[in-house]
Amino acid sequence: MPEIVMITARGSVHHARPLLEHFGGRAVAESDRLPASLAAHSPELVITFDEHDCELGMLTGEMARRNVATLQIMDGILEWRRTWQYPTSAQKRPLNQPALAHKIACLGRADARIMESWGNVGKCEVVGSPRFDHLVREGRAMRLSPVAGRPLRLLVMTAKTPGFTPAQVETTFASLADIRDTVGQRQDVEILWRVTQNMHKDLGVRDTVRDVTGGELHQMLRNVDAVITTSSTAMLESMLCGLPTALLDYHNCPHYVAAAWRISCRSQIEPTVEALRVPPLERMLYQDYCLHDGLACATPALPRMVRLIEEMIRIRREQSGSGRGELVFPHRLVEDPAEHVSWPSREFDLSKLYPGHPVFGRTDIVAMQNELEAALGTVERLHGQVDVLTRRLHRIPGYLLAVRLGKKLRPRWPR
Repeated sequence: MPEIVMITARGSVHHARPLLEHFGGRAVAESDRLPASLAAHSPELVITFDEHDCELGMLTGEMARRNVATLQIMDGILEWRRTWQYPTSAQKRPLNQPALAHKIACLGRADARIMESWGNVGKCEVVGSPRFDHLVREGRAMRLSPVAGRPLRLLVMTAKTPGFTPAQVETTFASLADIRDTVGQRQDVEILWRVTQNMHKDLGVRDTVRDVTGGELHQMLRNVDAVITTSSTAMLESMLCGLPTALLDYHNCPHYVAAAWRISCRSQIEPTVEALRVPPLERMLYQDYCLHDGLACATPALPRMVRLIEEMIRIRREQSGSGRGELVFPHRLVEDPAEHVSWPSREFDLSKLYPGHPVFGRTDIVAMQNELEAALGTVERLHGQVDVLTRRLHRIPGYLLAVRLGKKLRPRWPR
């Protein structure tokens, strides 16, 4: 019998694939959403990739009540409109406010902090996404060199769901149309379109969407210079590939995952495109920070995910054997101190950030050491001279009295 049951649907099988390959016969994918179908496997752990749907929420809650360990794996970023501007109905529950699963495998520190603020303290584990591990292992450097002598290859794309209401879809379409009209006819920019819900037909452009599971996109990201995208997980994938990435948002809503460039109106399109052609180092360093805050990607995620799953199974077995009642897990099972530190990018270089500075560009270490030693000696000598002059000043009759009187007469501004 499998120990791990993953609740999958047609759109989430690719999320489960890395774990199915790793665990082999210990794991099974189950598309039937009846509690009896899951219970028939006698699982130690049930994994879901979403609780928003009422059936998934019911299954997760029911398995937890039966003292089966439950884990929700977040394989997409949190998005403001899906959280707060999503049409509500009896079939949709609040999105992880709080989650019903015992644990949530978060993409990064950013979504862990947000979901903890929704009542999920003790549930969030910073794991990352095993689906992106091949990109992490590639370790592509950020693109800092300007694109010159040829057109800029620019990928413009939307999330799988460009809007959750007709008004939102219309706003997203307007932003894409502005890009088409502003830079679509330029000879120095080659646009590749990857838009969903057949928007390309109304835009009159050639679309490149053939597969939304990630493989096709990752290949495209290897062959472009920059990306403009609506808020989506693909934004993190683009950053992970080292591409300067701009967030296209005419909706003017808060963003749980930040970007180094943001386009919120037509007038910002052309200057942003030019900045993507010659990306400043300081912007790319901030993008690197945004990436590592939104996605745990300093190392591959699969080992962290496996450790989390194995620990949950071990604790479940221990507590079941001891006859304890409700299943309880520690606040942190995958504790990696490195994930709580914003390490400097390997491209962080003061000589490049401040090219005109008289010191940061120097590389003559021995000469600078000698100058530093002389400077420290000079500072020490000046300190001695200041001490002597201060003592002489204090011996002047009436000096200290004048200082105290001056402080009392100094005007006091209201706070």
